[in-house]
Amino acid sequence: MLRINKTIKKTIAILLAVMLMISVVACGKNETNEGGTNNNEPAKEFSIEDLETEVTSDNVAQYDFSDKAMKYLEYIGKNLAVRVMDEDPDDNKHDEAVAWIKEELIKAGYKDSQIEEQKGECDYGKISNIILSVEGKDTSKTIIVGAHYDGDGCGDNGSGMALLLATAVGLVDITPYYNIKFAFFDAEEVGMEGSYLFVENMTEEEIANTAFYINMDALSFGDYANIYGGNAENLDNDDESDDLLGAYNLAVRIGQNLGIKVWGPDALDGYFNEHGTGPEIEDNALYTNPWTKNNKAPRNHWVNSPATIPASDHVPFDEVGIAYVYFEATNWFAAGNDEYIAYTGYYETYDTSLGDGGMFMNTEYDTWDNLNSYFPGRAKKHFEMYSRLLSALLMVK
Repeated sequence: MLRINKTIKKTIAILLAVMLMISVVACGKNETNEGGTNNNEPAKEFSIEDLETEVTSDNVAQYDFSDKAMKYLEYIGKNLAVRVMDEDPDDNKHDEAVAWIKEELIKAGYKDSQIEEQKGECDYGKISNIILSVEGKDTSKTIIVGAHYDGDGCGDNGSGMALLLATAVGLVDITPYYNIKFAFFDAEEVGMEGSYLFVENMTEEEIANTAFYINMDALSFGDYANIYGGNAENLDNDDESDDLLGAYNLAVRIGQNLGIKVWGPDALDGYFNEHGTGPEIEDNALYTNPWTKNNKAPRNHWVNSPATIPASDHVPFDEVGIAYVYFEATNWFAAGNDEYIAYTGYYETYDTSLGDGGMFMNTEYDTWDNLNSYFPGRAKKHFEMYSRLLSALLMVK
């Protein structure tokens, strides 16, 4: 998740409010033109609400790649912990992470021709997005799933890249109905520069033929496993059309069909005002941003449920009208120890004695050892839900 510079925490409210109204300036020009499948076929009549998945409660176990994701997360946490692009510390493994991702995809059975390294530049250095393209039975639509690999955390976003890689490897022998692009984005921590680069280089046809985008960021540390969706500005104006919330609604419906309990905006609306805290955390349950126009956050109310703040790689897709669903584990009910980011989802746990007042992302506390010391078994539980839901979303028709 987009990093917080500790020296500007006092201005975070203003910055995030502005981000809701304008686009983040994207980085420089692309050196290669990737980002979507060029379709020769005319676009077919398509509606997200009509989609069904091939993954059911009977076969879902074979689409659960959480064990592989945990192995990848451990490897990342122990060997690729620092993957920053804007600094050059002695332990920086940014380039090693790029090579490792590509090696794992090739080892799984993907061809070199399916893997492209989309390059560009921004103020912080050279960008390297890794894009894996999988052709579906119906090439008229493409589903894009992305997670940023840059950063200096195990949770943020070693967890997202681990699940993305595990899913790509797990589905290597399965032909999806629609095209899939697995996008390992660079430079998220410095302004979503990698995902902006990707979207800027999509053609109008590719944008129109994108079914939806799935974003995964910081899946492991948070008290609550969440899903988000919808355009923040339109939700503020009470526009809840399927065009804006279609991917989120699809994820909710599929999750419930797979036996996952979903606490949506209706269930969470006013819960904090009545109870002074969030719901008891349940196994096999997904939550969302609880704040609505009628029941706002106690402080820092910037976005209405089920959308989230514009601080991850869903933003460039949302800005061009591509519906998204976003996986993230955090705690919107936690006040932490800094009033300027209280109740915004930056604090991942109620316990202010852990991490930086309950925050691990963007801090030195975001490590493999801390994840297992403070929250044993949590990452695996989150991966089990997210992995099954992700596979089901990728296998729609």
